[in-house]
Amino acid sequence: MKTYKEIELAQELIRFPTIKTEDKGIMRFLSKKLTSIGFKCRIIKSKGTGSKPALNLYARFGKSKPHINFLGHTDVVANLNNWKIPPFKAVLKKGYLNGRGSQDMKGGVACWISAVSNFIKNNKFKGSISIIISADEETTGYGCPAVMKYLRKKSEKIDFSVVGEPSSNKSVGDEIRIGRRGSMNGIITVYGKSGHSAFVGSYINPCTALAKIISKLKSSSLDSGTKFMPPSNLEFTKMNVDNLSENVVPQSASAKFNVRFNSKHKSFSLKKKLNKIINAVAKKEKCKTKIEYRVSGEAFYTKPNKEIYMVKKIVKKITGTSAKLNCRGGTSDSRFLGTIPRLELGLRNNTIHMVDEKTSISDLKKLTKIYSNILENYFR
Repeated sequence: MKTYKEIELAQELIRFPTIKTEDKGIMRFLSKKLTSIGFKCRIIKSKGTGSKPALNLYARFGKSKPHINFLGHTDVVANLNNWKIPPFKAVLKKGYLNGRGSQDMKGGVACWISAVSNFIKNNKFKGSISIIISADEETTGYGCPAVMKYLRKKSEKIDFSVVGEPSSNKSVGDEIRIGRRGSMNGIITVYGKSGHSAFVGSYINPCTALAKIISKLKSSSLDSGTKFMPPSNLEFTKMNVDNLSENVVPQSASAKFNVRFNSKHKSFSLKKKLNKIINAVAKKEKCKTKIEYRVSGEAFYTKPNKEIYMVKKIVKKITGTSAKLNCRGGTSDSRFLGTIPRLELGLRNNTIHMVDEKTSISDLKKLTKIYSNILENYFR
């Protein structure tokens, strides 16, 4: 049976220019690799950024419990100008693998597949290993939900998931994500009554009402935070008044905001809380409002369990570092896993999304060793 080396596989993956949801053949390439070591693979389509659908991969080895999963993605961000080394050449230089996706997160995908190929070759075990690879973590986010829908239809149950996002900070394994905050965007539009600014009482100024709404929202505490997550925070990111004349009170004014919220909230309860504050101010100012929301992801959190403590122990053994459990960072595909217990553990994130993204070869080898030990300990 074949085994794969993480360095060579990472190079091969980086050479596919998978910007946005462009596949470029990478999912069939991975399917071929995984099929050769015994996985059954299925490519699942989802909505893409262009006219073509995005292609996502679900691969499974084994049929019985327990079932451990790896979640990753092959899409990369653009930001391709002014690189010292071409972003898709995957050049090895001075102990580093250079290329777009080396850290986020083709390098992590390569480490897991390398670990799995060696584990399957050298061990007989009872249980299942699956891999989900989405095509659009950096953009639309339709891929992972499409795979999860397929799994529900097939009644497949995942017992634990390792998400390969680059969670590490100063050294591999120094941080392990056990949750992430939710993210919700909103637009508040306040409607008043336009009029000439010289005639006080003839108009209702939506700008004044909006300013008071903003002040009230910013001064209102949403919560006090949790053990692993900071207090929820609302930030206004844009304000707009469609008005060309300084002496005319406009008909409406609007503002956009983003809320990063912890696991004390679900988006629906947070909406109710915000609506109550907004409408109370608007009513006092005799204005009407329209409030629109778009939820990027709910907050999620896995209470530290035996698997998480097992991984923490492995990291300590291999790296000498006591990993910090936290819920830092933005959103990831992990938000689509529902109630599946999970953690995020991957390469360092010091060059992700930057020009000249790179990862050290020693980090790739170290992460592969950690993943190998996770598999060995999980199936004991």
